[in-house]
Amino acid sequence: MSGFWKPESSKLLDKESSRDREVGSIPFNFSNAPLAQQRLLLPIYKHKRQILYALEHHRVTVIVGETSTGKSTQVPQYLFDNGWCENDFQVACTQPRRIAAQTLAQRVSHEIGKGPVGTTVGYSVRFDDKTSENTKIKFLTDGMLLREATLYDPMLSRYSVIMVDEAHERNINSDTVLGLLKKILRKRKDIRIIICSATINAEKFLDYFVGKTVATKKRKRRWDNPTASNEVVDVEKTTGTIISVDGRQFSVDVMYLQTPSNNYIRSCIETALRISEGAKTGDVLCFLPSAEDIDQAIKLGEDYMDNHDPSMHKRVTLMPLYASLPYKLQAQIFQAPSSTNTKRIILATNIAETSVTVPRITHVVDSGLVKLPYFDPRTNFDRLVVVPISKASAQQRAGRGGRLQAGFCYRLYTEDFYANKMEKTTQPEMLRTNLTSFVLSLKALGVENVLTFDLMDLPSIETLAHALETLFALGAIDEDTQLTKLGLDMSSFPTEPRVSRMLLESLNEGCAREVAGVASTLQVQSIFVTPRGGSARRQQQQLDFEAAISEVVDSSGDHVTLANVLSEHDDYGFDREDCTERYLNFMALKRSVEIRNQLMRFLRKFGRVRSLGMAEVQARSIAIRKCVTAGFFFNVAKMNNDGRYYTIRRDRKILVTPGHSSIFRSHGGYSEYIVFCETHDGARGGIELNSVSSIDPRWLRELAPHYWE
Repeated sequence: MSGFWKPESSKLLDKESSRDREVGSIPFNFSNAPLAQQRLLLPIYKHKRQILYALEHHRVTVIVGETSTGKSTQVPQYLFDNGWCENDFQVACTQPRRIAAQTLAQRVSHEIGKGPVGTTVGYSVRFDDKTSENTKIKFLTDGMLLREATLYDPMLSRYSVIMVDEAHERNINSDTVLGLLKKILRKRKDIRIIICSATINAEKFLDYFVGKTVATKKRKRRWDNPTASNEVVDVEKTTGTIISVDGRQFSVDVMYLQTPSNNYIRSCIETALRISEGAKTGDVLCFLPSAEDIDQAIKLGEDYMDNHDPSMHKRVTLMPLYASLPYKLQAQIFQAPSSTNTKRIILATNIAETSVTVPRITHVVDSGLVKLPYFDPRTNFDRLVVVPISKASAQQRAGRGGRLQAGFCYRLYTEDFYANKMEKTTQPEMLRTNLTSFVLSLKALGVENVLTFDLMDLPSIETLAHALETLFALGAIDEDTQLTKLGLDMSSFPTEPRVSRMLLESLNEGCAREVAGVASTLQVQSIFVTPRGGSARRQQQQLDFEAAISEVVDSSGDHVTLANVLSEHDDYGFDREDCTERYLNFMALKRSVEIRNQLMRFLRKFGRVRSLGMAEVQARSIAIRKCVTAGFFFNVAKMNNDGRYYTIRRDRKILVTPGHSSIFRSHGGYSEYIVFCETHDGARGGIELNSVSSIDPRWLRELAPHYWE
């Protein structure tokens, strides 16, 4: 691995060195102080009166402060303590990720001490709701707030204050929430909006709500004196203010590689293991692009310890942290280690940049990469692309190491790359992803012309046109782009429109239970644990894997195979040992079953939920695959004369790899036409597919005739 060098300007931020004296009085064992003292020591506390004053006099308040200043946990409590939850009102705090909403609710509930989560303090995330009629402080994801506005309460009348946290991440749901709140501000004079950001783009958020000029007067004809046309009267306008909160940040020494690394996963785990052996205090936080990279890094680390020093297992613990990880495993990150002599290496995606604060971190290893969703309307492909992070993200990551004491950040890229190649900020999700779900949400909210919806950044006409075309093909809107009955039903599901359409079709085919199971597996990490690597031991594991999967695999492809796995689980109730023998991910399988049961509850609102069972295998397989085709007919490909698959509409070559689809394993069969649910950039270039099944081309005319005319 290439060596590190320490640049002259080793401080993360110029102002950090001057802050060392200011925060020096905060002890290293801050988390061990009494709870009341911890709250008083948080940087947000000295701004408490300023925040409450701002809410009384302004309708929009923007709070700028680094993560760990206490914004997310303390501001809702200040509101609760000062009457903003009286008269049956609630305070809402939105989060970009479910783990943040869940952990914050746990923490605030503990601090308030008025019952467990779900009473005074609760949370609502996709497929999990812990609230009650007594809930006063509610943490929820941006998407769940949009669902509330779409399905139940367009004016969000139950909330007196809505706090949009981590707004700087600029995902589609948070930008849509901001646009919705801007419309609500015109109708509701009693609501207050708080925007929280960890970066210094506060002016953009404030200008979005109040404009460049806050005070305004207008010449207006009085109703009681029509002739008094020159009288000047005040016109009420939204006002706002910005509050800046200094963070509790120690200096961080930043080190770069002298030469670029040719294997960021191996470099990351090797660097982390070296740090954990040499560091006296604190844990190591490593940033990697994806869950697959994290799993591979943990495997590399375990292999290294097995082969070089088995005793390291007692001194070092490798722990993953990513969004699809079950909540119980995510929560372990925030618990005290079983032994004070054990160093933890936390391997995380960008979820650990701002959404959550991992405790006891003093060293950061930054791969400099992130996996972001992109959509290309020309090819009709959703892509998850590993790209370099922005400078803002790099600073956020490095800052994770300076929460407890002076820390260190090891960047697995050169200083020249940081200075000259990285973008200043990450491009908003609204400008780079598929907008089909976004447009359906607007239609369900009653927005007839999506171009009139006020957004901070306007997406391209081409992307919006594709979203409208997709919704029309799915039957969600008519020729006048008005929402149909089917579209209204689709918008009530907590899934993307294609999955919603697939679920509703299952009611017609009589296989709702099976298709709900297929849909649930698309929401989690793969339920199969595939062997990695090329060693002799792994080759034997591959043979064992093929033998295990042969019991449930269906020759038509992945979707029926996934339905078979869940049916087997229903019949036999697999435990951890059973899943290990069958090469199944126990936690992913368990989560899939939970999501399936919730999706079936949604389906019962629209019809009878039935199951075909395992009796008529062929009829069951056809019914499941027809439902998948009803939602994903955009993603149909045909085998060409060269033996490769090409998409029907755009004639784009795609790759079906054995590692991602059972259809190309030895159990699968030949198929001229296939349908797929997911695409991603292949390791060797090209577009690879996940979740693939064979189909009958006649189904396309039956399920989406207008699309193929």
